[in-house]
Amino acid sequence: MTRLPKFVVCLSYYDRFRFRSDAFAALFLAWQIFPLAIVIAVATGVAPLYGVFCAAIAGFLASVFGDSKIRVTAPNVVFVAVASSIVAREGIIALSLSTLLAGVLLVFVGVIGLGAGIRMLPRPVVVGFSTGIAVLVVSQQVPALLGIGSQIIADPVPRAALALVRYPVQIEPHAMILAFATLILIVACRRASRYIPTSLIALAIGALLVKFGHFPVHTIESLFGSDLMSYRMHLAGAFKLDLLGSVLAQGFAIAVLVATESYQAMGLAAKLTGERSNSNGELFVQGGVNVACAFAGGLPTSGVSSHTLDNARLGAQTPIAGVLQAVFLVVFLFLMAPLFRFIPLPVISALILSSVFSMTNWQEIPHLIKAPILEAAAWVATSLLTIVTDLPIAIAVGMLIGMFIYIRKKPGMASWDVAARPGPPRT
Repeated sequence: MTRLPKFVVCLSYYDRFRFRSDAFAALFLAWQIFPLAIVIAVATGVAPLYGVFCAAIAGFLASVFGDSKIRVTAPNVVFVAVASSIVAREGIIALSLSTLLAGVLLVFVGVIGLGAGIRMLPRPVVVGFSTGIAVLVVSQQVPALLGIGSQIIADPVPRAALALVRYPVQIEPHAMILAFATLILIVACRRASRYIPTSLIALAIGALLVKFGHFPVHTIESLFGSDLMSYRMHLAGAFKLDLLGSVLAQGFAIAVLVATESYQAMGLAAKLTGERSNSNGELFVQGGVNVACAFAGGLPTSGVSSHTLDNARLGAQTPIAGVLQAVFLVVFLFLMAPLFRFIPLPVISALILSSVFSMTNWQEIPHLIKAPILEAAAWVATSLLTIVTDLPIAIAVGMLIGMFIYIRKKPGMASWDVAARPGPPRT
């Protein structure tokens, strides 16, 4: 029997009290997602307009067609490393094509019912991906954090680390001051209240400092020019078959990351609400969302555990909260558009670092260090492969490692067991 989306089911008992709770949660969550969509897009090499569009479309489609009341789908910082490398090598069209291939692959896997296969990846392998990607993303932000150059580059870790040695005279004190002031602001606001829109405040203050205080730092305008609101559908009339071979591996890597992140968010939502999750249905929905995002701007999206946790804590009752969140994102886009070109790159780098430290599974690493030697070795190997090789290679080898661990253990212990995890992700 075909299961109806939760959006349709919830309409049968929806009332004004639930609408009030959904609207409140959607507004506060949109305050968090909006600046992150901007910084993830810029760090990837995509104009901020496309980041907000992808966030709005992903939130809307995943809420309307998904099988969860509170799971939130949005651009995810874990995609910055692979997406920025695609844009740096092949351009934005290649990123859109990679996202499209990832979406098609996820839809296919969901249709044929192989979602449980990805869900059985052991936690050491999944955390290894997150750890390696976190190191890559942090290393990519070093130049912009210190004001070295006007572009956020997608260099390997050694090359990014050598930026300090090669170009010490290019380090800009104003950029460092602004970046560290942003980090201090984030820490202070989070200690006061987790629901303060810290990222939005940081972007607004940074843009106002540049516009009215003429603060001498590189801004988004130095990357994309002053015309930041012109929309172009990258894949429309620009489908290049010569790019297909080069992005197949990247599309596979994005698909695996979307699946693992979405399963984690879906599992958390199921734990918080008691609802049952459908592995294949989730892959089908997330695949369709990424197909739409490929045409909307190219940024891949996935379920996000930290946003899902905040959505529950803010009191969201139904998927209508996700629909309202998409509406608020579009409203914020037009309200904040005049300030986009003044947003400083050091502030963006600081927000990316904050997101990495908040969204990766750092709390699981102590448990993995004390785990049996096979699991600890799997985590170390997957992390190192992610850092020193291309992400598609690391994911392929990591999946082989996961299969080996799965064979060595009982299926029940190797499956994606959210209840066995140390706890929900911290934000």
